[in-house]
Amino acid sequence: MTGTDRELEAEPDDLDDYGYAEETEDDEGEWYEPADELEATADSILEECEEDVACVAVRLDELEDELRWELLDSNLLNAWQVFYYFYRIFPDELVRERLELEPALAARTGVLLEARDLFELIFYVKARRAFIGVSDGKALLAHFEGPDAFEDARAYVDANA
Repeated sequence: MTGTDRELEAEPDDLDDYGYAEETEDDEGEWYEPADELEATADSILEECEEDVACVAVRLDELEDELRWELLDSNLLNAWQVFYYFYRIFPDELVRERLELEPALAARTGVLLEARDLFELIFYVKARRAFIGVSDGKALLAHFEGPDAFEDARAYVDANA
């Protein structure tokens, strides 16, 4: 071992045994604040609204844009709450149950709403826009956007079945 190697071993710098920088008291509060605010906001909304998705949607509308989008793309809400936020409709019970079982962030890749004939209707959110996609199980055949997207997707399936 050379003298230079010993110097490197002897000077741990400000790194701990795992190579992470030491935290200071000042860092700690700033590091956790955004996540804490997001969680506290979600808790407040869910405590006030309980199972009422219409109430959740109204409360989300009242938030600043960035905070709202963080919640809509998190695991703090479920996909049913996100679906209702965008479409303001109550689909049948099976569709609601499927959405309730998925976290909001699942909408990034798509949540199966229903299978009709040989098609699947999928709810997904991209670039802060909600879509209902129609798939054959292998590829996306069509997608619909806007307040009537769910009904438009169903009509597409009916016309192409």
